Amino acid sequence: MKLFLVVLIVVVVAGCASNITETRVTFAPARPANCELELVRVDITAIDFNRRWDLLGYVSLTNNGVLDPASPTNRELVRPRACTMGGTAVAVAMNSTSQNVFGARGSGLVYMVLRPKTWAQQPTRF
Repeated sequence: MKLFLVVLIVVVVAGCASNITETRVTFAPARPANCELELVRVDITAIDFNRRWDLLGYVSLTNNGVLDPASPTNRELVRPRACTMGGTAVAVAMNSTSQNVFGARGSGLVYMVLRPKTWAQQPTRF
């Protein structure tokens, strides 16, 4: 019984841990970690989304407790990662909260890292 309780506590506490993940979709040259970023609203289902933006990747924040996408805390976490991906803008792809059967709450924010589409790009030589 004690072992079961210890395992249960570890699982609940691990589920509440803060986590930051990066997923790259497209390669772009990195920008300085403190680069300027714009927080934009986009509709990924609109035809002009793919004409206007390159989707470089995603930065996901889970269980950091701050749900405001524009908060200084989230900006400090997202900016260096988005700049390293080559982004010039970020948009919120998902903002959610959840609660499990034990009452533990979780939160998640996913940012899309974007840059304007440039049709005149030269291919990278290998």
